[in-house]
Amino acid sequence: MATRTAEPTYLVTISRWRINTMLFVAAIGVGLIILQLGNLQVMQQEELATRAAQEIDYTRVIQPSRGTIRDRMGNVLALDVERESLFVIPSLIDAEEAPKLALTLSGLLGEPAPDILAKLENKELYWIPIKRWLEPETAEAIANLEQSGLVLQYEPRRFYPQHEYSAHVVGAVNLEGFGVSGVEAFYDTQLKGITGTITAEWDRAGNPIWIRQPEMQPANDGVDLELTLDPLVQHVVEKELQAAVDKHRAASGTVIVMEPKTGAIRGMASYPTFDPNHYYRYDSDLYNINPAVSRLYEPGSTFKLVTVAAGLQARAFDAEVQVNDTGVIERYGFMLKNWNSFGHGMISPDRVLYHSSNIGALLLNEKTGADDFYQIVRDFGYGQPTGVDIAGEGTGIVNDHNSTGWSPIVLDTNAYGQGIAVTPLQQVRMVATIGNDGKMMRPYIVQKRCRDNVCESTQPEVVSEPIEPPVAWTVRRMMINAANGYAGQVVWGPRTGDYSDTWMVPGHEVGAKTGTSDISAGEAGYTGQIIGSVVGLAPSEDARFAILVMIDRPQDDAYGVISAVPVFQAIAEQLLRYERITPDQDLVGPGQVIGAVTQP
Repeated sequence: MATRTAEPTYLVTISRWRINTMLFVAAIGVGLIILQLGNLQVMQQEELATRAAQEIDYTRVIQPSRGTIRDRMGNVLALDVERESLFVIPSLIDAEEAPKLALTLSGLLGEPAPDILAKLENKELYWIPIKRWLEPETAEAIANLEQSGLVLQYEPRRFYPQHEYSAHVVGAVNLEGFGVSGVEAFYDTQLKGITGTITAEWDRAGNPIWIRQPEMQPANDGVDLELTLDPLVQHVVEKELQAAVDKHRAASGTVIVMEPKTGAIRGMASYPTFDPNHYYRYDSDLYNINPAVSRLYEPGSTFKLVTVAAGLQARAFDAEVQVNDTGVIERYGFMLKNWNSFGHGMISPDRVLYHSSNIGALLLNEKTGADDFYQIVRDFGYGQPTGVDIAGEGTGIVNDHNSTGWSPIVLDTNAYGQGIAVTPLQQVRMVATIGNDGKMMRPYIVQKRCRDNVCESTQPEVVSEPIEPPVAWTVRRMMINAANGYAGQVVWGPRTGDYSDTWMVPGHEVGAKTGTSDISAGEAGYTGQIIGSVVGLAPSEDARFAILVMIDRPQDDAYGVISAVPVFQAIAEQLLRYERITPDQDLVGPGQVIGAVTQP
């Protein structure tokens, strides 16, 4: 039996220097790891924590609710309503499904599919709006898609429940939330309020993770506004104005009703108008400006009230002075004339207004002189803003004797309202000043501003006193005679030759003055078209209303009288009845009936 010899065993040895080297290297490795851990957990802890938080933390803006606008009776004219807006988180959209989804959304939203697709595929942004303020049925249809990455979120949107009603006064808010006209623009900052923020952890679907308390800065809602507009007055002026513009195929028109004693605007309308809910569907000239405060026009014969008042105030003449109205007169190489070139002989200031005599007015103005006339014009606020709280107010144009290029003939033409430009608001404030015994008030449209049930009311403000009470009273008496004269031109029924038995509004003393304004073509002179207007007081004494009616380019009325006067009559009659002012049976002419204004 063979035997097996054991093989020799050899011991493997590692030199100590190698062991030491390996231990040293391991120690260095461990040390580096410890250093890196210390660096990450201690030295860079704050930075890395911030970067980590940024991956899930997101700050969103909390939009305040824009203030509500109401009329003086509490009817809501503008408010914020909640509508769902559609946003996308592109990182959650499947790239292969994006084109199909874009087509689906295009059909629901009415937006071009390529535009939607570009937003779905934009991976550079976390959160992108697709369309804001969806109709409820559209939002519901999108929610039913149950598409990851599409987020519906409620946002406030401006809504005007009365639509076209008082649109030029209230104005509009654009899609970015800024007021673009009217009260909305003038009070934009106060109405908007102050935005807030919320910083919290959000998941990839855009939902908050309530692991830790979010950081929140609450939004402050905007102030609520209460306007001076009276709903009945506003309804009357809008209805009568639209009917007249349509009837006479006019280009446009404006009506203003103001309280002489306070300056509060009870009614203000321009036509054509617009729906501020969809302002962007209209020409920008229609919604960007309020013609009642912005439009400039030559006032024509309504300015003769200023001419007479200026002369009386300056003591240049009295109510009994006589001037010779020849119908046509030469001044500085120009032939100036009455509207029909007919003269009325020796007439007083009362008859100048009654007959609307251009020649009589310029002769009176020459008695007054440039210094006194233009001082009164300035005192009445012409060439300056009235300070009304509606955006876009115009200032008018007054070229007085201190202006470059002025000549004496300007004094003559200014006497009957040519060569001077005013706004409708300036003109109605002038007649309101006459009705308020010479005290000129600052016009205003907002009577109360409220935040959190704490309200601040607007106080009536006397701006100046351009004429004394006796002067104002004298001009008012002249306006009553003038009003009755105009009534005879549009009221049917028996009357005497001078219409002394015909009253503008049966049962009431109403003062008025008409005007025919030639529309300027700049340096080219005049266009040949006209604006017919009336300014007046109802009633004349203790006036409740100052009224302006302006009809632009009536197609069937060469002088604007038969288009503007009936509107003034109808408005004055209805407002006097609304104020329950008792009519006087002695102020009723043959064929006239209290409470009814007969028009041709």
